[in-house]
Amino acid sequence: MRFPVAVTAMVAVFALSACSSEDTPGEEDVRSSASVAVTSVQDQAEGAISSVQSVASSAADRAGDIFDEAKLDVFVAAFRAGFPALSADRETQSIESIVTEACPLIDAGASDQEVNAKVGELATNGSTVPDEDQAARIAQLVRVACG
Repeated sequence: MRFPVAVTAMVAVFALSACSSEDTPGEEDVRSSASVAVTSVQDQAEGAISSVQSVASSAADRAGDIFDEAKLDVFVAAFRAGFPALSADRETQSIESIVTEACPLIDAGASDQEVNAKVGELATNGSTVPDEDQAARIAQLVRVACG
């Protein structure tokens, strides 16, 4: 890290200043030099902290994306297994859209009836429409995937 370099430089400035017989630093000069050195160390520390925070945030974002993708994969697998008529000849993205389009409704605090109706609409596969019970069970799976 740069901290030892900055501290070494600060010590060298004080040592050279102290050894010179021609220019004896005044109290104000010593304070100014110390202030500059401390500011430099603080700036370096803040830069290091910012870099660490940026890397951590980026890693958390990537982990969140992976986690969400895993939840979508589980939802798709459960939907295909539990509702074969509704999932027949459907692409994965079409099934995932049940979650991606219903989650904002759930997050907004919609009632169970509103969520179930939206899920039923999204789960419809051509002329195959889920009944109320199926829509409610699919909505439960969606809630898990959203959470």
